[in-house]
Amino acid sequence: MINQKQQNLFHIILQKFLPFWPLFLVLSLLGLILAKAYILKTVPYYESTAALIVNDEKKGVDQSQLMESFNVFEAKKIVENEIEVIKSRDVIEDVVINLGLYSKIYSSSFFSEHEYYENSPVKIVLQEPLRTISKVDIENPEFTVDYEKGLVVMNGESVPFNTWVSNPYGGSALKFLPNGFKKYNKDKTFNFNIVSSRVLVDQILNNLYVGATSKLATVVRIYYYDPIPDRGNEIVNQIIESYKRATVTSQNSLASNTLNFIDERMGEVGKDLRSVEKDLEKYRSKEGVINLGEQGNLYLRNVGDYDRRIGEIDLQLSVLNKVEKYVISKNNNSGIVPSTLGVDDPILSQLLQKLYDAEIEYGELSKTTAENNPLLTVVKNKIENIRPSILENVRSQKSNLLASKSSLSTNSGKYNEALNILPEQERIFLEINRRKKSIEDLYDFLVQKREETALSFAPTMGNVRVIEKAQASLKPVSPKKSLIYLIGLLLPLGLGLIWVAGKELLSTKILFRSDLETEAFIPVLGELAYVDKPKEELLVYQHEDLFIVDQFRRLLTDLDLFDGGEMIKTVMITSSIAGEGKSYISSNLAVTMALSGKKTALIDMDLRMSGVTKLFHLENEVGVSEVLLEGVQLNFGVQKLENLTVFPAGAKNLNSSNLITSENWKELISKIKNEFDAIIIDTSPTTLVSDAPMLAKYVDKTVIVTRHDYTPKFILQHIDELFLRKKINNSVIIFNGVKSRGIIKKGYGYGYGYEEPREENSLRRILKKMLKPLR
Repeated sequence: MINQKQQNLFHIILQKFLPFWPLFLVLSLLGLILAKAYILKTVPYYESTAALIVNDEKKGVDQSQLMESFNVFEAKKIVENEIEVIKSRDVIEDVVINLGLYSKIYSSSFFSEHEYYENSPVKIVLQEPLRTISKVDIENPEFTVDYEKGLVVMNGESVPFNTWVSNPYGGSALKFLPNGFKKYNKDKTFNFNIVSSRVLVDQILNNLYVGATSKLATVVRIYYYDPIPDRGNEIVNQIIESYKRATVTSQNSLASNTLNFIDERMGEVGKDLRSVEKDLEKYRSKEGVINLGEQGNLYLRNVGDYDRRIGEIDLQLSVLNKVEKYVISKNNNSGIVPSTLGVDDPILSQLLQKLYDAEIEYGELSKTTAENNPLLTVVKNKIENIRPSILENVRSQKSNLLASKSSLSTNSGKYNEALNILPEQERIFLEINRRKKSIEDLYDFLVQKREETALSFAPTMGNVRVIEKAQASLKPVSPKKSLIYLIGLLLPLGLGLIWVAGKELLSTKILFRSDLETEAFIPVLGELAYVDKPKEELLVYQHEDLFIVDQFRRLLTDLDLFDGGEMIKTVMITSSIAGEGKSYISSNLAVTMALSGKKTALIDMDLRMSGVTKLFHLENEVGVSEVLLEGVQLNFGVQKLENLTVFPAGAKNLNSSNLITSENWKELISKIKNEFDAIIIDTSPTTLVSDAPMLAKYVDKTVIVTRHDYTPKFILQHIDELFLRKKINNSVIIFNGVKSRGIIKKGYGYGYGYEEPREENSLRRILKKMLKPLR
């Protein structure tokens, strides 16, 4: 059952759209041609890809302990953050400058424009690449290259290679460098233009995609789309190099600042060490002190240990003071965070690193973002939230250190008091020696940290590893030919289907028999195909079209007239509005009935329009209107065929209703019924006058004619009203003038229920013989 419904649906769709196959064929061919033209006109783009690994501590990828010991300043990385760094404008601008992408050399032809890159005859270099001015109103300059003389001829002037000249676009000066491609002759003309680096950065970002291969992976893949594969590869590789350089620069900047701090501190400690050594030398020379007692050595070691620890506390306090000063004096400007060497607090180091990262982010955003931008405000608030935490941490440590220093000073004082008991010479000697030892220990500590800081400059590329260099696709990835052809094929087809379906769906005229069967209460008797013949050949005996004759024979059979039905003898033909073909149908029904051998009367009761009278050219004959006015007689009928008598309408009469209700009409129709075997009455449209309802009681059957693509759909309401009010009983509808659907007009009403007969059957041969004497 389901398969049967699917087949019926397929048959309906096929029947609805198949007649328009030439339209769909033309639209499809046109769509394919336009798709081909689009492909030829569109510049193809190639995809360049590369991959690298980022050491992300959250995803289990980290450096070895040896590398960590070397690079103490390297921050832990997160893949998502590094992706944003790779796509940052600073990195892309560095790519533009290093590759010289701001200059474009090309040659123009009538159909296309060819751009040169690796095979360019020369390279154009700007003296100040960041000071580019892109003038949109200037015509791109033309130039030729003479390799033999080492000249570039531009605007009639010869410019030697590697010579700075004025830029026609304004801004920085430029020079031409030989590129080694000497195959171009000196008459070959080239064009060039200079584009602002900011514009190029936007263009590259539009064609660039950077992303992780999966949520758990630390592999970052870079995709870039460019019409020149070699240039795309170079751009991707340069992006990686610029990203590495930016990362190393950030790390080395922090290490350099720390190294400067250590050097300054070592200078101060060195001065103190040299001073105490001189004091010790002077004391020994003056007092002749050579050795100290064992007790003095013991006290000295204890006091020296306390003093050394106090010195370390002083160093830490000095570092914390610098950090506190740095945090208090900062104003959202990026800079280098002071070193926390000697301060064993990982929380402070993390807070300082977060402050440093936030200030770097604030500086980057402030270059391209308005001051009141929400992103900038978020970063600024982040900085303001970090600073109080750092200050609180620093002040807490300072408080603890000061308390420790106070305790150590108290203990050291006790030992100093013990030393005072010793001889004055020994006490002074021990004191000087203690100072010297304390300063030496501090100096050794600074030397160790300086070496660690210096080693951090060595592993510059430890955090990024390239696993796949840039490689361009062998075939263009854009435009996608298969997709373009598919769109070019389906889009016109879709538009054609919408046009066909919409035209019929939105039509206010009756187009299908189904419209009559679903909207009207009166049954549909049949259809008549549209006849494309001149007015002089509308009657079936005036032409040889057997298919049309066969249609009327079928209608007579359905009306129980043709095969000798006893119940039906008188048939009235009417319509709703003028022009639906009722006179054409009534005339041909009468002719077909007469040709079958039955004595037939055709009465033209449309006393206003007289359609039947005009078809048989009886305008000058006495007709029904005169007879009904003057008296009843039957000899006014005109015999047109052997068994056909036509009763013309006569003179035009606007008061036909009174004539129909007169006794003369009753007498006339009674005599005609007695005289003839079949009677066909043609009357006025039902919406114009009331003739048809008044004549309905004198006939056995009423035929209401509707016309394809002519009768408005709202007329069906009028027909239903006549039926419901029982003004017209025993009525049927004939769907007239069914036209061929589609582009190629072939057959009769093909697509609406009719097909041209394939072969002539025996009935047609009989009719052909009957009509032959009338030709």
